[in-house]
Amino acid sequence: MKINLVTDAKYHNLALMKISSFYKAYRNEVYLNGVGKFDRTIGSWLFDFSAKVPCDYEGGPGVDPAKRLDGAQNQCPDYSLFNLEYSLGYTWECCPRKCDFCVVPQMNLPKEHKSIYTFHQPRFDTICLLNNNTFSDPDWKKTFEEIWDADLTVKDEQGYDVRLLDDEKALALKRTKFVNNRLHFAWDLMEDEAKVLEGFEILKEHKLNQHDTVVYVLVGFNTTDEEDFHRLQKIDDFHMSPYVMPYDHKDRHLYALKRFIDLRKYRSYPTIKEAWEAYRYKE
Repeated sequence: MKINLVTDAKYHNLALMKISSFYKAYRNEVYLNGVGKFDRTIGSWLFDFSAKVPCDYEGGPGVDPAKRLDGAQNQCPDYSLFNLEYSLGYTWECCPRKCDFCVVPQMNLPKEHKSIYTFHQPRFDTICLLNNNTFSDPDWKKTFEEIWDADLTVKDEQGYDVRLLDDEKALALKRTKFVNNRLHFAWDLMEDEAKVLEGFEILKEHKLNQHDTVVYVLVGFNTTDEEDFHRLQKIDDFHMSPYVMPYDHKDRHLYALKRFIDLRKYRSYPTIKEAWEAYRYKE
């Protein structure tokens, strides 16, 4: 059979990579975002606003957060599908947070710790964890120990929950090799300020606060402009780099703020707010 796997994911889609392994094991021809006639088309969608093609089977948060593509969960991913040069997968899928802006709580993800060797291939020296909240895993340290023992570098995309940070976890992060020395955290809600700043202090104590450290900042959900600039300024005060995440992808004001922050020119001003006013005036 000719199988077409379609997705709106730019860099990788784990579900489709596992499905590809399953079909290739039975000598089917597998294509990614192919054009033409196929015996079966399977879609995995991340975003509800993406343009989609008709599929025989489909799933993912862009269709229904609770609907998963079945049949290949235990397959090792087909890394050739996206020409990846690193391992990709979960050692812990669920997240205990119940954030209203996030689809993860709706996905009924298992609370099960897994070894990196359920998806890692020894030919790679880099691993990307898709864990939604690594530090909420009671066995989080086992994941790091396997990574250290295999002398792997971590490609950090999802980030770590700074509200759960303590000295032991900070030391684990400090011991771990990361691509471009880049760590990711997030500050989404103003109500978390006390715990977030406590986590920032721990990062500072262990010298993990640097411009290479990125903090995602959700804007346009339930915060005001003043609260957004307050969070952005605090992150900059700790010598880390904010990364604006607009909740409404059609909001031009939020995307202007994102572009402004991405430019990093605010570092030549006393405050981010002053830099923004100058930027807007020039615009």
